[in-house]
Amino acid sequence: MNQDHQFQEESIDLKKLFFKYLPYWYLFVVCLLLALAMAFAFNRLKEPVYEVKSTVLIREDQVMSPFMGDIDMFRSRSNWFNETAILQSHTLVERVLGEMEVDVYYYSVGRVLGSFRRREIYDETPFHVNWERDHPQPFGERFRITILDGNSFEISSVNGVEGFREQTLDFGQQLNGEEYSFHIEMTEEFNPEEHRGGIYEFTINNLQRLAPQYIGALQVDPMGQGFSIVEVKFRATHYRRALDFVNMLADTYISQNLAEKNQEANNTINFIDEQISVTAESLTEAEASLQEFREDRQLVDVSLLANQLVNELQVLDKERSIENVKQQYYSFLLEYVRDDREFSEVFAPAALGIEDPLLNNLLLELSKLYNERARLLLTTTVISPSVQAIDREIEQYQATLEENIKSLQQASNIVMTDLNQRIREVERRISELPRTEREMIGIQRLFNLNDETYNFLLEKRAEAGIALASNVPDHKVVDPARFEQQVSPRIRLNYAIALVLGLALPFGFLVMRDFFNTRIVDKTEVERKLGYPIVGLIPKHPGIRDKAPSLVIYDKARSNILEAFRGMRSNLQFFAPEAENKTIVVSSTRAKEGKTLTAINLAGVLAMAGRKTLYIDGDMRKPPIILEERAYKDRGLSNFLIGQLKLKDILHKSSQNEDLWLISGGTMPPNPSELLDHSNMGLLLKDLEAEFEYIIIDTPPLGLVADAQPLLKRADMVMYIIRHNFSRQTDLEFIKDFSEKIKLKNIVVAINDVKTAGGKSGYGYGYGYGYGYGYGYGVGYGAEDERKKKKGLKRFF
Repeated sequence: MNQDHQFQEESIDLKKLFFKYLPYWYLFVVCLLLALAMAFAFNRLKEPVYEVKSTVLIREDQVMSPFMGDIDMFRSRSNWFNETAILQSHTLVERVLGEMEVDVYYYSVGRVLGSFRRREIYDETPFHVNWERDHPQPFGERFRITILDGNSFEISSVNGVEGFREQTLDFGQQLNGEEYSFHIEMTEEFNPEEHRGGIYEFTINNLQRLAPQYIGALQVDPMGQGFSIVEVKFRATHYRRALDFVNMLADTYISQNLAEKNQEANNTINFIDEQISVTAESLTEAEASLQEFREDRQLVDVSLLANQLVNELQVLDKERSIENVKQQYYSFLLEYVRDDREFSEVFAPAALGIEDPLLNNLLLELSKLYNERARLLLTTTVISPSVQAIDREIEQYQATLEENIKSLQQASNIVMTDLNQRIREVERRISELPRTEREMIGIQRLFNLNDETYNFLLEKRAEAGIALASNVPDHKVVDPARFEQQVSPRIRLNYAIALVLGLALPFGFLVMRDFFNTRIVDKTEVERKLGYPIVGLIPKHPGIRDKAPSLVIYDKARSNILEAFRGMRSNLQFFAPEAENKTIVVSSTRAKEGKTLTAINLAGVLAMAGRKTLYIDGDMRKPPIILEERAYKDRGLSNFLIGQLKLKDILHKSSQNEDLWLISGGTMPPNPSELLDHSNMGLLLKDLEAEFEYIIIDTPPLGLVADAQPLLKRADMVMYIIRHNFSRQTDLEFIKDFSEKIKLKNIVVAINDVKTAGGKSGYGYGYGYGYGYGYGYGVGYGAEDERKKKKGLKRFF
């Protein structure tokens, strides 16, 4: 139940807030129109920015060559995080830009809202700028072209390039200067009818300066946790340029990855080709010698023993030849280690039949470290702690590798010594053969040795060639670049922001104005701080502004102010029911709050109900008010209290109502406080109470003088007048403290000068507590005739 009540109160507060600020509808409309106009201008003038997206699969450490088995020479050494850094590296981006035609940006220029607006046209340009690469150029400067006809154009420098003047040229004519050299040609897109009179701009770009801009607009993020797929996003002012860049970036990145993988196989093939070249020459010479010897000696073959010795020697020579190739490879590796060269040209030892696991592992780890170091240098420097840590690891592995190579060389030397000794033994046995057979065996031996070596090298080269042909990139494009969205300007978002700001700014202004406003503008403030009942809300009445208080309730038979006082009269009957005749003291905290207007018209409306009512002007510190077009300056209350006149002399009957009587303030005395506290005042009130049903006493402001205090104690009811948007909030604290201090009874409050919802100024009292909200007197009585006169939209507002 309490929750429902709370929701109801919140709903009522929202309604009150709505109607409170509704009279300021024009402020909301103006701000809203201005905000929407600014959003419209921004959307039209802002150069659009588009975003495209592609997805790329990045595979991590995998063996990509099934032909090499345990050789492991083509193992991918990529690291996922490093690969994403490569995609955004300056080297790769600059390489991509070099392959694209982005050395010149082209724009079409048009007028929007009175100003020039550029729009990038990329590959739709009707002309092309050819500039000299080896000549200084005004990079980044804007040139404007106006096409005059199919042969000529007018060109000028927007930024004012030094030495460049506005001029008219023919297409193809060279422009030369100290800081520029280029010429402009028509493209296939050129149409004289369509492009005549068109205004265009172009900018010559330096690719080295352009690369950081592209890197800044490039974003590479993982598709999700645990995925090896990255999203490549790029933003540009022309979506086709963005599409071309992202697609070419992915293609170049994959091609570069494949080239790195092929480099190891190519290194192996190059090394083997060098050995084959030398062996092929020796083989040719040996073959020629063998053929010549057979022809000269008429010898086709040798004896069985000689054949056995030849075969044995052939096996030993083959083993020594293979061991010799291994020694050359060890020397090749040792040279790399001692020269501290990167292992980009080193190939796996297994390609030459070297099956040493430790050597293979050391080379693999060194290759990974050099690869990691190269990737880190794309995004950092050599003094980076991470690079220095890798350098220390490389030094340790190099030292271990050098020791391993030396050990392998020593082992190889032992094998070579053994092979040489066995070969010498076979040669000794061959020396015992006949001379012709010995010569034949020597030539045959040389031929067989070169032939075996040549076949061995050809076999290894074929294996490397197969591995090279079977290489595929580690990475691939999952989705080519596609248009994602327009990121700037966000047209709908900008209009939404404009809509919110157009409503929020005036609302915030009004809220802040109310927050810092120390005047009383809300009925709830009075109720919350005072706790006294509010018996009436007196509307603003333009006829009484800057005029002396008068009986305005008699001006028009049906008016808002008359209905307000009638409502007040109805509410007053519920207070002080024990008093047969009621004395009501009307006061306020400061001047100009409308207490006199309220007091005299309250007396008038009581008299209209047939109740004999007396109005007493008890504020003797000011000149007497004009009653019935007369001031009664010398026939008032002060004259009676000092004994100059009798009661009948100061009573004045109203000409507008026979039940309304008036007593003016009289002559201004020097001691009004003492007079109001005199016993004569008490006797006067006693006599008047016997004759009148209601006595309304208008007193001086309580916050200024203490004249009213004696009257307040004698009154049956005290009415405080608070003026809307005039009285201060501190006045409420004064009223509360003052009333509690002197222990007043039957205290009520009336709020004067209230702006109604139908009024021109219209403030928060219209709905929040306008006429009759809880009191039973409506808004419409006096304003009905005026509303009938209004038509259409004016009447609505």
